[in-house]
Amino acid sequence: MGNCIAALKRLKTKLAIDIDYKSMATIQDSVSTVDQVSAIDYTTINTNREFHNEETSTYWLPKDEEEQRRLTGQHFAYKELFGGNLLSSVCNSLDFEKGISVLDIGCGSGVWIMDMINDYPNCTYHGCDIADTTNKVLKISQFTYNHGNVVKGLPYEDNTFDFVHMRFFIFALRAEEWPIAIKEAIRVVKPGGMVQFYEGGFECLIMAVKHISVVNILAASKGQNPDIALILEDLISANDNVVIVQSDYRQCMLSKYAETDRMI
Repeated sequence: MGNCIAALKRLKTKLAIDIDYKSMATIQDSVSTVDQVSAIDYTTINTNREFHNEETSTYWLPKDEEEQRRLTGQHFAYKELFGGNLLSSVCNSLDFEKGISVLDIGCGSGVWIMDMINDYPNCTYHGCDIADTTNKVLKISQFTYNHGNVVKGLPYEDNTFDFVHMRFFIFALRAEEWPIAIKEAIRVVKPGGMVQFYEGGFECLIMAVKHISVVNILAASKGQNPDIALILEDLISANDNVVIVQSDYRQCMLSKYAETDRMI
């Protein structure tokens, strides 16, 4: 599985932004993967899963307790892969120990915020999402939840937060919505603050090729780009006030078989 973390530092002059990539996903083109499958059989099962009701959103994963457990496991797997929740450049630039204001866009299950509160209890935390799942489980004084859609506009003033975190939007945004979302995340961070983006994808040469092909087809049917991590750097660079200062790549073996059967 490939993962992309981008940390943007908004400078105090010219509204500039330094971008620190901890990992840039090396996903293969979905078209080449689909070509390896001659036919895909779809089976529809009534799972009685609970989904969000935001009509304009293309996010197609559930929001129920089962999904929250999956997100929790995913969080700690990714934390282990990258050695923490924050890039080293973020930790070196912002004083989390003393206490800063933090926003998690698309806070989901709230596991990232809860983990951050455990590590940095002096910070004040805000979370926004199209589904109110975090607010139901996170009842602590230093956390505030707001309903928010990063494409429609976040419910915050310009230059509000010292640090903004946004991840796992690969199956939430249409391809044309990414530039809007990136600009919105930048808008709410203070001059001198930072934004950290995190996205990933898949590469599978032999094992699970049918599964990955179906995922890519479903994403494409909703106007999403399953290879968004490959162009995330370009999307951020399209902003006049952006300077990329670091790119770092990681990969994770998810197969017990040969290296050619991996997901990156």
